Amino acid sequence: MASAEQRTEVDALRMEPISKLSMLLTLVSILWRFVSICINWSLAYTYFMEESYGYCAWTIGSILVPMTVTSVIYIHTLKYTHSGEKRIVERGIYSNVVISYLFRDVYALNYALKYSMAKERDDKQEEIGYYQKLMTEECNVSFVRLFDSFLESAPQKILQLAIVLQSTTEFTYYRRIALVVYFGNIAWCIQAYNHSNRLAQLDKHDIAAKGRFLQFLFLLCLTVSRTLCIAYVASLFPIETVIICAALACFCGTIVFLVDSPMIAESRLMNYLYCLCFGVVYLFIFTPVKDAPTKYKYAFYLTFCLLQNAIACALYIPLYLATTIIALYIVGIALLIFYYTYCHPNTVRTYF
Repeated sequence: MASAEQRTEVDALRMEPISKLSMLLTLVSILWRFVSICINWSLAYTYFMEESYGYCAWTIGSILVPMTVTSVIYIHTLKYTHSGEKRIVERGIYSNVVISYLFRDVYALNYALKYSMAKERDDKQEEIGYYQKLMTEECNVSFVRLFDSFLESAPQKILQLAIVLQSTTEFTYYRRIALVVYFGNIAWCIQAYNHSNRLAQLDKHDIAAKGRFLQFLFLLCLTVSRTLCIAYVASLFPIETVIICAALACFCGTIVFLVDSPMIAESRLMNYLYCLCFGVVYLFIFTPVKDAPTKYKYAFYLTFCLLQNAIACALYIPLYLATTIIALYIVGIALLIFYYTYCHPNTVRTYF
């Protein structure tokens, strides 16, 4: 058995440096959370003033449902991992929901700052302790951000695109900005989720900057393509699209629950809810639930979605838009292959 000093030395060697840029990005994500919330509520208010009560109800639902679901998952995850049990017990249920919804990134920023101060003091025990807390918190928060972005932003961007395609209202500059924010938020949250997952595993190397940029690009291409396809079909068959997407999300979530069996809470119901959230994510993009080989999963998923897009484009979508949808998806696949061939940490170690 290794001594405490030896374990400390090994752990210290495996720790990735936490840069000031990383802490700045965490601060930006805290502020961006409030910007996103303000955009959603202002859109709900705009729909209400335009007497588009169906759109207003959809928007409010896409705020409240993700807020409840992700907050419950986040709280149960903290209790299960015992990483935030004390702060949960000391607060009431409503405070937990509000704080986990609005301020969940604050704890990660706090641990990052304390880690940096311990590093400056050359206090190895404190440094390792806060690093482990930071990685655990980042991992917990990253998948909650991921669910937030899909459960909240995905319904909104589909609604915005469906409105434009139906030409039922003016596509204002504000709505264009909101759409860009939604797409960027989703791609960023997925790559941040993958990045945090690697950092939380001490036997994994970090993803380099150019790798993270390529991840962002191929995720953006794939999600934009899928969203354009779903939104156009939704503009023609709104009820049918909702039913099919809900059924597909439940099917994918059930497969994840049975095959991968992730354990983020003591309750099987909470674990299944967690898997259902991944089912929603899989409507747009594949991301692994746990650390395992993903080559064949990616190949099956991307082929299946490309086939779906091709069938929808052939049956319902005009040629100019169908060409864009298929081209974006193929470009996304090409960038993904390039990333895994030349930029993935398991292929080559890069630090720029």
